[in-house]
Amino acid sequence: MGERHQQPRGLRLRPPRRGVPARQGREVRRGQQERGQRHGRARVRRPAERPGVDQQGPRPDAEVRAGSRGWRIQVSRKGILITAGVLLVAVAGAIVVALVGGEQHAATASGPEPAKTTTVVKTDLSLSQEFTGTLGFGDETPLKARATGTVTWLPAAGAKIGRGDALYKVDNKPAVLFIGGTPTYRKLDAPGIKGPDVKVVNQNLADLGYLSKPAGRSDTFTEASQAAVKKWQKALKVDETGIVDLPDVVVLPAPVRIGTINAQLGTTADGPLLGYTSDVKVVTMSVDSALATRTKVDIILPNGSKTTGSVAAVAKGPEKQDNNPVGGGAKMTATVTVDDPAAVAAVEGSVTVKVVGSVKAGVLAVPIGALLAVKEGGYALQTVTGNTTKLVPVETGMFANGMVEVSGTGITEGLKVVTAS
Repeated sequence: MGERHQQPRGLRLRPPRRGVPARQGREVRRGQQERGQRHGRARVRRPAERPGVDQQGPRPDAEVRAGSRGWRIQVSRKGILITAGVLLVAVAGAIVVALVGGEQHAATASGPEPAKTTTVVKTDLSLSQEFTGTLGFGDETPLKARATGTVTWLPAAGAKIGRGDALYKVDNKPAVLFIGGTPTYRKLDAPGIKGPDVKVVNQNLADLGYLSKPAGRSDTFTEASQAAVKKWQKALKVDETGIVDLPDVVVLPAPVRIGTINAQLGTTADGPLLGYTSDVKVVTMSVDSALATRTKVDIILPNGSKTTGSVAAVAKGPEKQDNNPVGGGAKMTATVTVDDPAAVAAVEGSVTVKVVGSVKAGVLAVPIGALLAVKEGGYALQTVTGNTTKLVPVETGMFANGMVEVSGTGITEGLKVVTAS
């Protein structure tokens, strides 16, 4: 038996066909052509017309000659696909290598970012505290009637009530607003009664035009006071008795704005009738420690504009709750009045209140990030001149609002220095 050769996978060897002499082959082909001309155009059967063969794409098998022995190698479609896959993997690998190499080259070429610089400036530094406050009419305070009877009149929500205006009516008798610091606590029915409550009544009667100014400064209820009360009662269209009774007057520190209406007409006046607020906008804010009243403040509005005000009152807030042990003691609630109410007429909501402390004017300063702590102690600035830098020792002063006061030999306004921020 002859030696058997193992065929590669995907390749199929066919034995050579029996050879035909060249001359004989030419004669055979010529005879075929002549027969085709005699019987009309020869019909060529294309591979697409063979049953079971796809009409598109290459032939399923391709034959090539192998070796001098005349063997034909038939390459299967599977072999072609394997070869194409290997080529695609190789090309993809080359692309990845090229991209990675390009990124590494770009990263190397970029280098470190240049240092940030700033300049020494001459400015004013101030120690200040900032608080977030609420601009509005403030919290409502409930108001109860000082008389018993039926509620017969109430103001509208949003109404502003000033000196001499009625806050409500019970049994059709008005309770009139007087401005002052001491409420009435007794009936003023005879001349000779003295006290701070009398002074409040006299002052309001004078401001309303029923009593002379000098008499209005007195803390004694006089006959002139009694006569002024009768004139006032006549204007209110009530009985002219000359007596100021407890239900007749409600004393508050300032005019008010009506908030919530709690009562209904026709009901008994035995609970809060309404709530009131300040009639001008104020800022309320929570602070950790008490601020001195009359402390001047800056108020930064939501649009960035600034106006001024002063601390009007500071009250201790509610005590710390047991279920919220975090933090220190109770907060303080500060009320800030606005110097120019027109500046905040159309503004409500959150504002920033800046309480300014000590001020140093016209000092040299740099951002705190420009300071460098030196090993020997103290601080230095890294100055920049052209392409060179140098460490220059400095003395520090006030720290405020991210800036620090600096001084030292060679430190001048406009000096260029390196900074971290």
